[in-house]
Amino acid sequence: MKTILIAEDEKFIRMGLKTMVQRSSVPVETILEARDGEEALAMLGQYEVDLLITDIRMPKMDGIELVSRLESLERRPMVLVISGYDDFSYAVEMLRKGVSDYLLKPVEREKLYGALEKLEEQYRRGQAAQADQSRQLYHALRHLMLEQDPGNEEWQKQVEQYGNAFFPGPYVGFCAGECMEALPESVLRLHGLGRVMLYVVLVEGAGQLSGLLPLPVGQSGVKEGLASLHVCYRDAYAAWQRSFFSGVLCVSAEPSRFRPLRVDARQLTGLVGLSQGQEVVRLLEEEADSVAAGETDPSSFAGLCREFVGQLCESYRNQMEAGGGPEQFAHLWEFENRSRYLACFGVWLEEFCSRTARDFADYENKQKIRQAVQYVKQHFREPLSMTMVSNHVSMNYSLFSLLFKQYTGGNFVSYLQELRLEEAKRLLETTDWRVNEICRRCGFSDDKHFLKVFKAAVSFSPTEYRKSKLLLSQDRDTQ
Repeated sequence: MKTILIAEDEKFIRMGLKTMVQRSSVPVETILEARDGEEALAMLGQYEVDLLITDIRMPKMDGIELVSRLESLERRPMVLVISGYDDFSYAVEMLRKGVSDYLLKPVEREKLYGALEKLEEQYRRGQAAQADQSRQLYHALRHLMLEQDPGNEEWQKQVEQYGNAFFPGPYVGFCAGECMEALPESVLRLHGLGRVMLYVVLVEGAGQLSGLLPLPVGQSGVKEGLASLHVCYRDAYAAWQRSFFSGVLCVSAEPSRFRPLRVDARQLTGLVGLSQGQEVVRLLEEEADSVAAGETDPSSFAGLCREFVGQLCESYRNQMEAGGGPEQFAHLWEFENRSRYLACFGVWLEEFCSRTARDFADYENKQKIRQAVQYVKQHFREPLSMTMVSNHVSMNYSLFSLLFKQYTGGNFVSYLQELRLEEAKRLLETTDWRVNEICRRCGFSDDKHFLKVFKAAVSFSPTEYRKSKLLLSQDRDTQ
């Protein structure tokens, strides 16, 4: 129990009861004191009291009248009566009027503790039952908010069952995100779709509530009765979608004829393929401005974003990094507002387009280096330089030098020389051509340079190499 009120005219008895309550095992936050029935009744109108401990004989208003007056209270507390032996018959009569328990004076500590523990258990059961009723009411109201089927018998039954617990007069609804401000107790709050809540309040409280809710905010028209809760939510949600784009509170209005979107998902996906992420954002901004102006349907824009993201995932699934795909941007309404959505999507698109452009450039460069190596293998017998080959594959000289070395493991001159030397060794072994003839056929322009390079690489002169290979061949034949 949170709050207990002790009504007792004798100060020392009142103080003794308070001390015993404080020392009991029952958790109590506040203990109030009243010197008579009138004072106790005034406190009951001011505070939410869970348990009233009252004497029967008190001045001005006795305990019997005080208990009778409890019926007029909106929230009736449990009652524990303290009576003298002579008042026992009154205590029994009060039990018939809903008093929870009674104790005879002088109050014994253990009996008071036992009574408090029993009442605490009763209080907890009541709280649990009340919470269960509140949950049932909440779920019923949310169901009626999300669905409307007047022809359904179960729907009609719920409207009738919970109608008395709903607003008694004209009301309006507001769709907005989670409100961090303290809301008036009269406001009903229901979870809608996604991150949107529906706040329902009587018409006279609409102005105060609208100032507390975070943007975007959509307001319904004036409704009446539980059967109209679904329409209230639908209208407020449609207004919230417009507020999502405009950044100001929007009030529901009659549906207007919207123009179709000027772009489609295929166009946007094509622009991403051309690494034009900024152009994609610009086009989406234009459509978003059109929605904010009331020219385009917000749902159509949300559908465009969802389809665009789907096509991106399908077209570039091999380029998507794990956990870094655009799936989050398929859900427009999960963002705070349109500005936040487009800003985050724009950052992702810029990074993705830059990365795919780099990947494409890397792939294209690799293809060019492969072409260059193939070209060198086919033309190494001819006069050849790195400038000629880099021009052949249309690549910057410095970049070509770097990538060629990464691809082959050596620089261009070494690679070309290796090809020519391998060809020279082959010709020395398979032909009887003169050394100077082999030199020219392998692409070396100078005999002396050829001899120097060959001996440095093979440790023999060309003539010595030919002789050694010839002797080796003859040895194999004789064996």
